[in-house]
Amino acid sequence: METLNSSTQKLLKATERLLQDFETERAGRKGDREKAEERIVELEAQVEKLSADLENALSDSKKASDSHISNPLTQSHDTVALKAENIDALVEEIDACLNLLKI
Repeated sequence: METLNSSTQKLLKATERLLQDFETERAGRKGDREKAEERIVELEAQVEKLSADLENALSDSKKASDSHISNPLTQSHDTVALKAENIDALVEEIDACLNLLKI
């Protein structure tokens, strides 16, 4: 009978230790889960911020390209005169070539 009581006591103590270990591990996992959930919230906030920044950058880029297209560079008087001189020289060369072909 004493052996049965001794075995029962040992089994009871072992069960209590296992139960305590289980509770400790469970509490640790709960803490890890809370930390993970907090990290998820932080990451979601970062994603939203980056998405908003990207949208703003794309919007600014589109506005810049639209304003660049709608406001073409104005040519200075010197640039227009230079192009006119080039056109005149080109016309003279074409005339000279045509005259050579007629001969």
